[in-house]
Amino acid sequence: MPYFFDRLEVELPPLTLAEIGGADQGPTPSLWSRLAARPSPKPALSPWGEVADAREIAPGIMWFATQTRSGYQLSPSRQKALPRYLRTEDRWYEDTTEWAAVAVVFDRIFDRMPSGAATGHQSLYQIGKETLRQWKPEEYESWFQTTLDPDEIWSLAVMQFHRLRADHWIVIDVFDDRHAFVPAGHLHARAKRGGDPPYSAEAGGAKALSRWFRVHAHEFTHRRGRPFHIDPVKHPEIDEPNCAARFLDANHTEFGEAFAM
Repeated sequence: MPYFFDRLEVELPPLTLAEIGGADQGPTPSLWSRLAARPSPKPALSPWGEVADAREIAPGIMWFATQTRSGYQLSPSRQKALPRYLRTEDRWYEDTTEWAAVAVVFDRIFDRMPSGAATGHQSLYQIGKETLRQWKPEEYESWFQTTLDPDEIWSLAVMQFHRLRADHWIVIDVFDDRHAFVPAGHLHARAKRGGDPPYSAEAGGAKALSRWFRVHAHEFTHRRGRPFHIDPVKHPEIDEPNCAARFLDANHTEFGEAFAM
């Protein structure tokens, strides 16, 4: 299930609410092109590191990207439009689950933002709504004034698994012994407490530091919804491999889909 969009495939929304409701006036440049040509104040830092790119998609709503994350930053006035149960404390909303709150509250903007062919050209509002329903069902019920059937929420079992293990080191990336620095029959595994969003059972988990451990390959099992968690007694902590950043910045993992939803 998708949680964020690729800025290279998405047209961003009109610059003003007037444009959203305006009549078509023939072919126009993509909204991304229009926004890219417009000066935007860019924050230098985010909770996930240096901001590599940023665009104001509507007054007070800033899309941003870092080396590892993207998402939205809200102005103080936009932040006040969100009820307290949907807000983050710092006005930054990452691209896995937090952004959904921004999408559903500012539906007039995000409903005009297509998500790309991979998600059937649904609007980002539609994807945000489904993300909120699956990963924050109580907040969904409060915002939409409805009651969900637990059987509708396939993510409940996953969330329960991770909440019970919120203090465990859950594996999110691995290198196997095809790499020269990994001993034969072992894996070098990167883990975070509570896992990685949307798995993270703890607020702010996306910003948590990761650690590396050595695991015997024969005991490693990792499947969708049931990731492997570290036993500190059995799995010694190790230094981060020197080349890890190069692979991880390129979004490479040895187990690919196993680490995705």
